[in-house]
Amino acid sequence: MNELLNATGQIRGWGEARQWKGFDPYDALNSPYAQVLTLGTQLGRRAFTQGVKLCPVNLRPVLGIKPDWNAKAVALVASAYSRLAAAGDETARQEAERWLTWLVTNHAGDDEGLAWGYHFDVQTRFFFYRRGTPNTIATSFAAQALLDGVELLGDRRWGDPALSVIRFLSSRMRRDGYFRYLPDENELVHNANLLACAVFARAGGLLGQDDLLSLARPPLTTSLRAQRDDGSWPYAEGPSGNWVDNFHTGYVLESLVHCSSLDRDVEESLTRGLHYWQQELFLGDGTPKYTPGRTHPIDAHCYATAIDTLLAASSREPGAFQRAERIASLLIDRMLDPAGFVRFQERRFWTSRVPFVRWSTAPSFRALAGLLRARSDRRVAEDADARLD
Repeated sequence: MNELLNATGQIRGWGEARQWKGFDPYDALNSPYAQVLTLGTQLGRRAFTQGVKLCPVNLRPVLGIKPDWNAKAVALVASAYSRLAAAGDETARQEAERWLTWLVTNHAGDDEGLAWGYHFDVQTRFFFYRRGTPNTIATSFAAQALLDGVELLGDRRWGDPALSVIRFLSSRMRRDGYFRYLPDENELVHNANLLACAVFARAGGLLGQDDLLSLARPPLTTSLRAQRDDGSWPYAEGPSGNWVDNFHTGYVLESLVHCSSLDRDVEESLTRGLHYWQQELFLGDGTPKYTPGRTHPIDAHCYATAIDTLLAASSREPGAFQRAERIASLLIDRMLDPAGFVRFQERRFWTSRVPFVRWSTAPSFRALAGLLRARSDRRVAEDADARLD
């Protein structure tokens, strides 16, 4: 317990000292020199982004890239504080409310509702989009933070902003049969689709909005049908999205836990998916592999997502809570820097110690806070059982 409390406190102290501003693995295009260094081309933007991301030395100060707030990181931080508050930390409630307010104030939505994007231009193998463009990933995590405010803080004032997010997802992101990643792109990315479904499912239950459940069912069915015979999901439809990795699979599985009441096929799909994920994407000691065929890079985001996924599945998966605790110990031992941030990646011959907030530090804060909350809930349940005896 002391190890977990101390680690969570270290991360919290590091983040609060910086107001949770920081760098991001993909923020290279925030450099004022990016246009020149990339020649303004897609290939140049992607190469520059990857080069800055993978460099063992943090080039961002030299490139004029400044630490900043990232909406998804803030959402993860707000959720972490809500979890700590639910575990009995009286100092965490005010911080949760502060960052939930930040989200509602600093959004990238429109008249349709609230939504969020990233604070940098993004070039991926699929598309290029400008900073601030709403995407379903950031928007779904922000919505879940708002729903944490309703459930874990017991404060229903966060329900209206959550419903505003749902209006945006319904009107701008929902196509025939799935939620798309970006408003003007039609790529079907399964983890994004299911993260949005999970928002609808959880909001429907928490806020008494049964109509939201029916809106989530067709997109849910789309991704259930995409599950492969071995239990895995491709990242996206089409040949360029045909890969599988650890943390995106975790997103899918945790989302399915939230959606388990929407479709009778979810439980069977979830069972097969959990089996594949645990068998193919972890080493024997619990270390998360990056892909089924490749251990490295050992990534902090994989550790954090694994903890959250196992905690979400713990009521239906024997031993999941104990696995989450083991992975948390590995995260603390291997990835937590003495300074208080969480290191990015262990590669085969070197470790990236760049202090990223969205990718490694904030997800780890949220995951460890979730484990503290789960431990608290288990103690309460055990005490109740003891009184009954």
